[in-house]
Amino acid sequence: MPLKEHEGRHLVTSSLILIKRAVTHFNLLPKHTRLLVGVSGGVDSLALLFLLREYNKRYNQQWEITACHIDPGFPGWRTDTLRQFFGELNITHHVVKKDIYEKIKDVTNRCYPCSRERRKTLLETASGLNIFHVALAHHKEDVAETVIMNMIYNGEISTLTPKQSVIHGRFFFVRPLYYFEKNTIRAIAETQGLPPNKNVCPYYQESKREVMRDFLERIHEHNPDVYKNIFRSIFHINKAYLP
Repeated sequence: MPLKEHEGRHLVTSSLILIKRAVTHFNLLPKHTRLLVGVSGGVDSLALLFLLREYNKRYNQQWEITACHIDPGFPGWRTDTLRQFFGELNITHHVVKKDIYEKIKDVTNRCYPCSRERRKTLLETASGLNIFHVALAHHKEDVAETVIMNMIYNGEISTLTPKQSVIHGRFFFVRPLYYFEKNTIRAIAETQGLPPNKNVCPYYQESKREVMRDFLERIHEHNPDVYKNIFRSIFHINKAYLP
């Protein structure tokens, strides 16, 4: 067996164990769940879709998985590679085109309305399909970045949760990659030959998350555990040192 193939199988197995940890610990996805997976086309969401399909088969969850990509109408945005990927996985999918670009191109702080429109469209699509669980590809680094972002920009201590109730409990956003590090996701993409993302948001450099990511990466150079420690901190609240 080629080394890369052997490494790939071992990595998939260890990754499915991480997903099982999140699924069982937070009761993310009961058996027979109908599930909509938000697929942006980036490596995180492609790995999520691939791993959920593998988990579904290996653990006989009998999930009904549907993928959904929101085409925001940015100049040069392509969906052909994604459609091909969905076909290769034999995954039912929907590509929903929205004129998000026209709505945000002349406003400031574009990231928030763009994100809001994407989430709204995912929920509308899920509702139309009678699906009430929507899987998103956020991982450990996303959780850590959000902790610091909310402290600095919103004046509160909060972050992304593994299972988030929305619209008065009608829907749930679930995050099966909650315990994943970015390096693991990149390794999954490499060993499984997941297609590279050719679409780039024209405004990504304006993102507060990019600012926070650059800040934490500079700290990471001196403290390699910075992301792990921030993530760990949300489970270790020392109330004796809080008012």
